[in-house]
Amino acid sequence: MKFKKVVSFLHLWLGLVSGLSVFLIAISGCLYVFVDELKPIVYHERLFVAPENKEKLPLTQLLSIAQNTLGKDKIITRIEMANAPDRSVTFRSQKNNPDGLTHWDYFEYYYRVYINPYTGKVIYVEDSKNEFFQLVLALHMRMLFGEKVGHYVVGYSVLSFIIILISGVILWFPKKWTAKSIKNHFTVKWRAKWKRLNYDLHQILGLYAFFILLLTSLTGLVWAFDWMQDSVRFVANGGKNIQKPALLVSDTLQPQAVSGLDQAFTTTATGYPDAYAYLVLLPAKATSTINTLVYKKDWNRFDRLLIVFDRYSGKMLSNTSFQDLNNGDKAYQLNFDLHTGAYMGLFGKILSFFSALACSTLPITGFYIWCGKRKKERLVRNGKVHARLI
Repeated sequence: MKFKKVVSFLHLWLGLVSGLSVFLIAISGCLYVFVDELKPIVYHERLFVAPENKEKLPLTQLLSIAQNTLGKDKIITRIEMANAPDRSVTFRSQKNNPDGLTHWDYFEYYYRVYINPYTGKVIYVEDSKNEFFQLVLALHMRMLFGEKVGHYVVGYSVLSFIIILISGVILWFPKKWTAKSIKNHFTVKWRAKWKRLNYDLHQILGLYAFFILLLTSLTGLVWAFDWMQDSVRFVANGGKNIQKPALLVSDTLQPQAVSGLDQAFTTTATGYPDAYAYLVLLPAKATSTINTLVYKKDWNRFDRLLIVFDRYSGKMLSNTSFQDLNNGDKAYQLNFDLHTGAYMGLFGKILSFFSALACSTLPITGFYIWCGKRKKERLVRNGKVHARLI
């Protein structure tokens, strides 16, 4: 009984303290889980072009157009390309302020430029800092705070929620496994009065979503805390700390007779013509490399290739697949797709969506249960006082 009292205390007060954050994290997760499916519909005009019977313009030429559009003070850092003849090319320019207090302070600037790859025409310039899906992601990751504050608000809210989930299952666990108790603990009494219905929804929705919500929360902690990421890598590597390989660099003495960027992308596209999409991370320093990510199926993160090129010559320096990684890096690479459900394709995303939706109701139904208990306790106290007066 003492153990259950402690569990009940943790479940109640952690729920009250983190309830609003958990609700916002869950509801924003619902909205963002289908972002890859929704963007081509919502932003069709900027993402799609009429395919033409000619070669696409060189990547360096398109990059120059995008850079001139934004100005020299807003450096483009990455290029996104879906591997289809009817898709535009997206150029992203982003600079963060790690000390920014709010979402709008955290991003000094954040733009996407959409360009027709056949004509070089700028289709749309997006202020991504205020774009809807980016705001949803910022709410999910940082509560619309800057990284310094929001990162820990979300991290500790998720940590609290894991304790709430586990304590909720302990409180739910039947004392006896009879046919009647199984029915009561696994089914919602839809015809019951609101108070009972609310109680059932809180218990049973939480129970059915438990494993997916626990997985989602644990994978969220991998990004929130270094100790969690290090622990996952350590366990996945069989209790070993494996050092990261030395960072590859570009040869600054290499002659620039050809465009390293064009050469790098040509090599990638020729080697993987059936890829779903390509993502090019542009070098930030003189010695930095061009990193090209090849997505085999959708925008799934885990089964992608990382190809590193010299920024000057376009020479390939390394080509790393998911299978080449150690188990710790594989676990980290899987983290995003496990978090969103994308690992199991559309079915996994649907499961994640409904689990997050169920999660968003838990703080509300839980708060209503707590209010009902407080009201009952007040009535009992008032009743005793009234009895004494009589």
